[in-house]
Amino acid sequence: MIIKELKGLANGANIINLYGWVDNVRDHGGLTFIDLRDFDSSIQLIFDKESKITKTVKNEFYIMVSGVFNQRDKNLINKKTLFGDVEILIESLTIINESKTLPFQIEDGIDTDESIRLKYRYLDLRRNEMKQNIIARSNTFKSIRNIMNQLDILEIDTPTLIKSTPEGAKDFLVPSRKSPGSFYALPQSPQMYKQLFMMSGFPNYYQIAKCYRDEDSRKDRQPEFTQLDLEFSNGSPDLVKENIEIIVQHIFKEAFDLKIPIPFKTITYNESMTLYGTDKPDLRIKETISDITDVFAQTEIKFIKEIIEDSGKVLSLFTQKSLSRKEIDLLDEKIKNLGSNGLGWFKVTDNEISGPLAKILLPNEKQELIAFGDGLIVFQAGNLYEVGKYMDILRQEIFKDRVEDSTSFLWVDDFPYFEIENGSLQPSHHPFTAPKDTDIFKNNPNESKALHYDLVLNGVELGSGSQRINDPQVQKLVLEKWGLTEEDIGERFGWFIEALSYGTPQHAGFAIGIDRLVAEILKQPSIRDVIPFPKTQSGMDPLTEAPSLINESDLAEYNLRYIEDEQ
Repeated sequence: MIIKELKGLANGANIINLYGWVDNVRDHGGLTFIDLRDFDSSIQLIFDKESKITKTVKNEFYIMVSGVFNQRDKNLINKKTLFGDVEILIESLTIINESKTLPFQIEDGIDTDESIRLKYRYLDLRRNEMKQNIIARSNTFKSIRNIMNQLDILEIDTPTLIKSTPEGAKDFLVPSRKSPGSFYALPQSPQMYKQLFMMSGFPNYYQIAKCYRDEDSRKDRQPEFTQLDLEFSNGSPDLVKENIEIIVQHIFKEAFDLKIPIPFKTITYNESMTLYGTDKPDLRIKETISDITDVFAQTEIKFIKEIIEDSGKVLSLFTQKSLSRKEIDLLDEKIKNLGSNGLGWFKVTDNEISGPLAKILLPNEKQELIAFGDGLIVFQAGNLYEVGKYMDILRQEIFKDRVEDSTSFLWVDDFPYFEIENGSLQPSHHPFTAPKDTDIFKNNPNESKALHYDLVLNGVELGSGSQRINDPQVQKLVLEKWGLTEEDIGERFGWFIEALSYGTPQHAGFAIGIDRLVAEILKQPSIRDVIPFPKTQSGMDPLTEAPSLINESDLAEYNLRYIEDEQ
């Protein structure tokens, strides 16, 4: 390391040896200058007029040089770099390894397609901005382990070859050579194993765990991701939240030198949906959604009337900003692309109201809308939970210039136990979450709440947790309400329900997405920018070209073979 080699050296000191990459080569009237870069820093090398050793040296060659440490003249000091006040007068240079022509420059702010950067990720990681992201990730891991030791939480690992169990996404399957026709699954999370630790009598558990979910990748999702996983015996939602706040506060301070206040604010799921249209609101935006259903109680606008009669809502946002028709049309296009029927809007100017529906407003409707003041009222009408996502997007778009440069944490709890997906009930968290009221769950699971809580940072869901089911009969009931048959329950979860049957204590836990946490703190547009070797949105690895086909002879050992794709 340059820093280590130069420590304590005096001007004109003995010959020193340095290793690094050639960052650039500059020829200035007979003198040749090379910036030598290693992992930590860079320093200027000087070759005198008689030197011929630099002619074959190019960018990203890895070299060793020997030379004399020298202080630069005051008027030549480069204040932008760590060693801008010194240089090395070179006496010898050895090329350790040459470099091919680079696919992109090793510098920050490059405008290079991400697929190219991922294909040559080892070069991308030489760039300082990417290097700093990975260092921040490493510091986060160190900080986690430090606070866990302080809190006396046990680090215990769990298997990565497990039984396939449904947890919300598709499993990645691993064929077994020794048991032909049988498969392991990679864990979507260590959920059941960490619960087994509680059943085994351990007081707590944590793990920096690799998890795998075969689902569509997005900027905040990867098929392989890393999470901080925790579980507490005799735990409750309040106990878990208190510990998570201490842990997160410590990570921010130690790894990023940022101070955050605790405790975090808590709101219910219904409050979140009503005020923000989402269960992961960005509270840095102060404006909230208004329910203006009452304004249209006697409306003659047909589609609004039908929606209200069907127990729907009319939700609105008001802004004093003067948006042009082009800006309004862009908002309309944005939410239509998400499934909305279109943007409803009224513009109020000097007690006059305009907009596509303004002419068919009743007098009292006009007066109530004019009462908002001069500005723009945008609205969506429909089921609260269906149109909420459009209101969330509108809120973010309209008020994006109001986002404060701060950190806003939020707990969201009191989630419904089930949500309807494709006409069937699905647990909103996972089927090991305890119902808030077992009697309500037994009689009317659609109305049941879950002891489930999410942590949100700046509109990003960092993680989820819950109090777990510790009663085998309740666990079996949940799986039945989910729609599993007696046979399915026995086949998939019989071993787990058996384990619950031996004096299982109450327990609760949580998991934080480390990739999301680091990306949000560093204000990176995608978690791929803080993962050393991520996959593309399609799940491909451009570097190794995985996933790839396997030789049929190798497949045969697993009792597998390719079949024709029938279409």
